[in-house]
Order: sequence, then C-alpha cells, then structure tokens
Amino acid sequence: MANLPRPWYRRSLVRWMRDIALVSLVIYGISEWQMRGMLSTGEDAVASVTFIKTLKGEPFTIAPKAGKRTLIYFFAPWCEICKMSIKNVDVVDTQRFQVFRIALDYDNPAEVRKFLKEANVDERVFLGNKQLKSNFQVQGYPSYYLLDEQFNVIDRALGYSTAAGLKVRTWLSAPGPDTPH
Repeated sequence: MANLPRPWYRRSLVRWMRDIALVSLVIYGISEWQMRGMLSTGEDAVASVTFIKTLKGEPFTIAPKAGKRTLIYFFAPWCEICKMSIKNVDVVDTQRFQVFRIALDYDNPAEVRKFLKEANVDERVFLGNKQLKSNFQVQGYPSYYLLDEQFNVIDRALGYSTAAGLKVRTWLSAPGPDTPH
C-alpha cells in the first residue's frame, strides 16, 4: 500500500503551488530590481523637508506632521500608467496620512492641468522640480514613498499600484490608535 501513486489532483495541486511560488518570486525580484535606485527603507533613509509649488505657483512645504504619516505619489503628465493609477491614491485614509501628488518631468503647469482633467483628479496636486526628483531618487513613474512621522522611509514602490494595494500598504504601515506618536 505504501507504493500507491498519489491521486492526479494532488500532483496537480503541488504543481500549481510550485508555479505560483515561482511566479511570485520572479515578480518580487523584478520589483526589487526596479526599485534598486530609490531611497531605501529604514532608519537611515530620512526624507528632507521639501519646498514645492502649488499648481497656482504658490510656495508650499512638505514636512512631517504630528500624528500623521505621509504618502508621496510622484507622477509625470505623459505617463499613461500614472493616468490609470493616480485616482487609486484617493483610498488612502487622510485622517492618518498626509497625501501629496507631485508632478515631475512636465514642460509647464498647463500640461499638468490637462493630465489632471483627463484623469478626473479633483484633489490638490503640486509641482515638483529636478532637485526634488533627485532628493527622492525617482527612477520612473509612478513612484510612491510612505514616510513615518519623522519622515523615515518605511515603504516605497515603483509602477502601477491598485487601490486595494495602496489601501493594504497604508493600513499595514499606519500606526494604530494606541501607538504613541
């Protein structure tokens, strides 16, 4: 009895699990490779206070805010993936997070406004610059950074992220109600 073959469905399940694990490993490896030039996560990766402008040209400062973590979403108005993903940022809990959508690599503010209209974005958007792009080591679009209350980089991503993916990332990284700020 010990030499009986395993049923076909069990062999199939094992192959499916192996294939899923292999595909997941490949996707993870590609993702890590894409993010290799971005700011790293951890205590040694601290974002600096940043000076940017609103779409109206008014100065604005991105800085830590007591009791809130920060999500920074970098996009370019010519980026089609950005057009599909920028609305996904709307799911982030603004009671727990400061949320900044920052345009980079644009020719003029009118180009950014056109992008926002086409993407149906009503939320506030800011204009970044080459220095900001360099400071955050933005390698491609869209790029996301999650910062804690002291502006330490706690997570980052490059490329499309679903609304559910952003919700999970921010939910996992947000301090709980009993967490000291």
